[in-house]
Amino acid sequence: MSDLDDVHRDDEPLARALKRAADAAGRATLPEPAAVVAARGLRRRRRNLAAAAACAVCLLAGSGAALGLRLQQSGPVPPASVPTYGSPSPADGSGTPSYAPPPPSTATPSGSPTPSFPPPPPPPSPSPSLSVSLSVTPTTPHR
Repeated sequence: MSDLDDVHRDDEPLARALKRAADAAGRATLPEPAAVVAARGLRRRRRNLAAAAACAVCLLAGSGAALGLRLQQSGPVPPASVPTYGSPSPADGSGTPSYAPPPPSTATPSGSPTPSFPPPPPPPSPSPSLSVSLSVTPTTPHR
């Protein structure tokens, strides 16, 4: 244990010198004026606010760009409503009405077929003047 005592005795002059240096530096140091500290705090707040605003702008711009790309990659949009019989066909492109075949007749529980619709008139022939006539026959609902 005498070796440890020798080590501590050798460190005492160094410890005293370090303490004297720390005491002298503590007395020589003056705190900064409050105005300087406050100005430094304001600058830091402004930098933080500018960084947050830049992040928000980047987030909004990136989201808008991603949404724009996603909308461009979407497939064809289905029609808003189901076309009815006798309505113009968008696939035809000529603007002339197209007629779909009537729905197939189904048998009722008694075995008799339900009344079918009259066949639609043929499409008009192409001519300079276009006239279309449709006849509608009221039917009773299926029960």
